[in-house]
Amino acid sequence: MKNLVLLVAFYASSAFAVDLINVPEKQTSAAIPLRAEPTLPGYSTPMASLSSAHTMSQTDFDHIEQRLNHAINANQTETIQNLLEAYRTFPQHDPTLVLFAQAKIARNQQHYSQAIQLYQRILAENPTLNPVRIELAITLFHDQQNQAAKAQFEQALLAPELPPDIAQLLNMYLTAVAQREKWQIAFGVNYTQDNNVNNVAKDRYIENTPLQKGESMLPQKAHGIAYFFNIERDFNLAHHHYVHFENNLYGKYYWDNHDYDEITNRTYLGYANKSANQRWAILPFYEHQWYGNHRYKWAQGIRGEYNRWFTPKWQFSTALEYSKQRYHQYRYLNGHNKLISATLLWRATPRSYFYGGIDFSQERTTLRHYDYNLTAIRLGWGQDWQYLGLSSRLNVRLAYRQYLDNLRLGEAVIFDRKRQDHIYQINATLWKRDWHLWGITPKLNFTWRKQNSNFDSLYSYSEKNIQLIFEKTF
Repeated sequence: MKNLVLLVAFYASSAFAVDLINVPEKQTSAAIPLRAEPTLPGYSTPMASLSSAHTMSQTDFDHIEQRLNHAINANQTETIQNLLEAYRTFPQHDPTLVLFAQAKIARNQQHYSQAIQLYQRILAENPTLNPVRIELAITLFHDQQNQAAKAQFEQALLAPELPPDIAQLLNMYLTAVAQREKWQIAFGVNYTQDNNVNNVAKDRYIENTPLQKGESMLPQKAHGIAYFFNIERDFNLAHHHYVHFENNLYGKYYWDNHDYDEITNRTYLGYANKSANQRWAILPFYEHQWYGNHRYKWAQGIRGEYNRWFTPKWQFSTALEYSKQRYHQYRYLNGHNKLISATLLWRATPRSYFYGGIDFSQERTTLRHYDYNLTAIRLGWGQDWQYLGLSSRLNVRLAYRQYLDNLRLGEAVIFDRKRQDHIYQINATLWKRDWHLWGITPKLNFTWRKQNSNFDSLYSYSEKNIQLIFEKTF
C-alpha cells in the first residue's frame, strides 16, 4: 500500500470502513469594488451675479472678463487658467471672480478640498451669493461630505426668487444624498438540488487500498433552498468620517438532509473614510456559523478595506482580514485565518466592465495537518445588453490549496504526503432588466465547479447546477 501508513492493527480487513466529520466549504470574502454612482446634471452659474460693479473704461479688460465668465460657465478649465492669469494683471479685477475661477479650476481637476475652501472664503465675505452656495453644495456632494452638502442644498433652496429649474436640480441632489444615507438591503432565494452536498469523490475505496469509505465520505444528496439577506448603512458623522454597519446572512436549508443545513451570519461595525475617489475602512466583525442544526463555529476579527478610482474607468480595491476562530465541538480546529485580496476593475463602457483579482489566505488550526494556504485568481465580465434589455455576469475562479502536513483520516490512517487541490469554478447569471414583480427579479444562474486533488479517490469531484434565483435590492 504505497504512500500509506496504517495506525490500526487490522488494516488488511476489507470490511474496515473510515468515517470523517463533515465540515462546510470555507468561503473567501474577496475585495469588492465600489459601485459607480449615477451621474447627476451639472449647474451653470449665472456669473453676472458674482461680479462687483466697476466702471470699465478699458476695452481689453471688458473683453477678458466677458471671456472668463463664459469659460467658467462652460467649465473650460484650460481656458479659465489662461484668462485668469491675464485678468489678474488689471488693477480693477474683481477678487470674488478670481476666487470663483480658482475654485472652478480646482473642482474640475477634482481637487475638491481646495475648491471647498475657496467657495467658503467667498461666502464668508458675501453669504448672499446663492450661486456660489450651490456650487459649494455640489462640490461637497462629490467629495462624499453628505451632511455638509445637505445643509448647503437646504439653505440654497431658501433663497428668494429661486428659478424653478434650479429648485428642481437642488431637490434632485437632496434625493441623491438621501439615497446614499438610507439602508441598503438585498435578499435572494432559490431552489437547490445537490447530488454531492459534502463535496467528496464517489470512489468506494481509499487510494487503491482495501479501506472502504464510510457513508459520510461518499456523495450525499440534498434538496432544499439557498438564501441570503444583506443589510448595510453608512452614517455620516462629519466631513469624510462615517460609521459603517453591515450584516451578511447566508444559508441553506435541506428538507431531506438536515445534516448539511447551514447558516452563516457576519456583522461589521466600524469606521469608514470616504471622499470623491477613494474609500478606506477599518471594520471589526463577529461571525457565527451553524451547521447541521448545531452551533458550529464563531469568529471575531478585523477587516481593512481600501478602494480607489484612479480614473473614471479604473478602480483598485484591496482587503486585509484577520479572524480568530473557535469551534464549539471540534476544538482541534481552533485557530485563525488571514486573508489578502486585491481586485482591479475596468469600466470599458457605461454598459460593461471587466475585473481581475487575486486572493491569498492562510488557515491555521491546533493540528497542523488541517493547516493550509490557498491562492486564487478571479476574472469577471459584466454586460448590460441593449438587445431585449438583458444583463449578464460571468465569473471565473482558479484556486490552488496546499495543506502543510501529511493527510490524516481521523486517528486511523496517516498518509506520507500532503494534500493539494486545484479548484476551477464558473458562475454565469442572465436576467431581463424589466422582468420583475414587487421589485423581485428572476435570474437564471449556472454554476460549475471542479476539484482535482492529489488524493483523487477522496477529494476529486465535479458538479454543475442550473437554478432560478429570485433577488430584490432596495
